[in-house]
Amino acid sequence: MSDGPDFTAPQHIYDVLIVGAGPVGLATAIALLKRGITNILVIDQTREFRRVGQVVDLLPNGLRAIKYIDPNAYEQIKASQLGVSKPSSSSVSQSQPAPATQRWCKRNLQGDILRSFPMDFQSWFDRYGEGRVSLSWFNLQTELRNLLPAEKVLANHRCVHIEDSPDWVRVDSTSDAATPINPFAHWEILRSGSEPSTTPETNQASISSRFYAKLVVAADGINSTIRQVLYRNKGLEEWAKPQYSGFATISCFKCDNLPDSILDTLETRYLQGAKVVTLKSDSAQFDTPEQEQTRVSLIRISDTAIGYAITSTVKLDVLHKSSPAEVLELGLKILRDADFLPIFSEIVRASAPETVYYRPYFIHPIAGLKDVQSIWSHGRSVLVGDAAHGMPPFMAQGANQGLEDAAVVGTYIVQLIQNNELDDRTAISNAFHQYEHIRRPLVEQVQSGVQSGRMNCNQWSQQQWYDFNEILHRREYPSTTTLGKLR
Repeated sequence: MSDGPDFTAPQHIYDVLIVGAGPVGLATAIALLKRGITNILVIDQTREFRRVGQVVDLLPNGLRAIKYIDPNAYEQIKASQLGVSKPSSSSVSQSQPAPATQRWCKRNLQGDILRSFPMDFQSWFDRYGEGRVSLSWFNLQTELRNLLPAEKVLANHRCVHIEDSPDWVRVDSTSDAATPINPFAHWEILRSGSEPSTTPETNQASISSRFYAKLVVAADGINSTIRQVLYRNKGLEEWAKPQYSGFATISCFKCDNLPDSILDTLETRYLQGAKVVTLKSDSAQFDTPEQEQTRVSLIRISDTAIGYAITSTVKLDVLHKSSPAEVLELGLKILRDADFLPIFSEIVRASAPETVYYRPYFIHPIAGLKDVQSIWSHGRSVLVGDAAHGMPPFMAQGANQGLEDAAVVGTYIVQLIQNNELDDRTAISNAFHQYEHIRRPLVEQVQSGVQSGRMNCNQWSQQQWYDFNEILHRREYPSTTTLGKLR
């Protein structure tokens, strides 16, 4: 992997090298470029920017961070949701505004609403001073990438190692001619029996490259190579890779052979005109707390087709080793154990095994590292987004927290460069510690809703959700009292 420290003077040293061209890495680059920091580069392992990922909900705290980073980026993203921009034919459904009356509801099996919130931009804006936007992960990435000069984003460069020297960081990467992989496999849905590899394979045609930078921002995802290197240097090997949260989702995106009687029941009792609804059993017969946490989301695909997602505690090795038919049986067992009505088992039985997918959820828990002062930086390198605090999507805060990271770390990097402190390792260390001091407590609070083997947020009442959202969304972000305005 490495020939050891390389102190040979490189031909070019970037002020900032950002590893990872997901939304968080791109937002960090925009924050720097917007303030005149031009000696930067973003590298990413993907061979091509493909339409991968699912829908991302940008909530007021994430949108506020984007507006702080670049008002133009904010307008572009808002327009993408509201249908002002030019959507491609494949993204039209995600570019239309949600009706003002559309709400996401969580219901019990009798159809009673347990919790709900609006899905339109204006309702959130009226309550929190900022809206809510839903768009695909790929569309979000594309909107941000289009705000950067093409030469600032370099694909097909997978970071395999970093090396700290007194004056710079060396980043080793490979360029792969093999079949394209999905670098975001930690959240990609998987067919039964297709266990993901945490380390993408390269072939013998791989070409090595080296980059040098004064600072490195690691936005390389939950399976971050840079995190693994930094944690090895800090004696934190057991925390270097993500931990399985204990939860997974078994889903089918199109079940179109259901009888009209089932479709009518689902519509009249649960969906009631909505596109999606989440259901929870409130049976009093549970033997374990885990059974109570099972939930089922129903998605209206068309008048004659339904999609579903069963989220529950699942043993990861069992899931990976199961055949498609066994995954279906596992879904049925989960429903029975959680005391769901027979109609839900009928829906699962109607699914063709080849249409069933699963998605395990991982986390970089912060709570276990309370006694470690600095867990997101080492030397000239700093972690952001999923590389720092990846978490399951149960609270719709993964991307939003990452965008807040980009706003804060961008602030401190700009200040370092403007103060000519890129050769002052003490100033760099202090800046990264301040970034973590601001961000870590809130991220830990968000993660507390999703603990290992527990999904506390699934049990919250409507008032608990309101209280949580008040904490997240009624803040001026980043705090002008602690950061000052970016110049």
